[in-house]
Amino acid sequence: MKYSLKLIIFLFILSTVCFHAEAQFQFGGGMKFNSNTDFKAVAVNAKFKKNVSDRFDGNVDVAYYIASKASWSVDLDMHYRLFNINDKVLLNPFAGINFTKTSLINTSLSLGGSVLVPTDKYTYFIEPRWILDFNQFVFSVGILYPTIN
Repeated sequence: MKYSLKLIIFLFILSTVCFHAEAQFQFGGGMKFNSNTDFKAVAVNAKFKKNVSDRFDGNVDVAYYIASKASWSVDLDMHYRLFNINDKVLLNPFAGINFTKTSLINTSLSLGGSVLVPTDKYTYFIEPRWILDFNQFVFSVGILYPTIN
């Protein structure tokens, strides 16, 4: 299990870095709320997004939970660009892997959707996420900063 987890992380990072060296990269942050009764807490998070292809984005989300049994979490996701309404609202379903640190590091699959609202200066995001283990529903909001090529 330990080696397969490292292999999955390595392949995800390799896919987001190597497919398109000229692809767009965005970074930002926001707040996250975990509704699980054991973890129920608010977190601050940092988010990194990179275009992998015309239809896919790789995302890394790192969160630090405040006053909770869960101290941190990392989400590695692949987003599919499903809807684009006049470049004003983007709807992207996603699937990924979640690592949550409690007394142990718990690994689980996660499913969700991302609503992105790009403006001239920033891109605002809302992401509801369901983490399969422990039946966690996580809701994130935040801002992504301008694209870096």
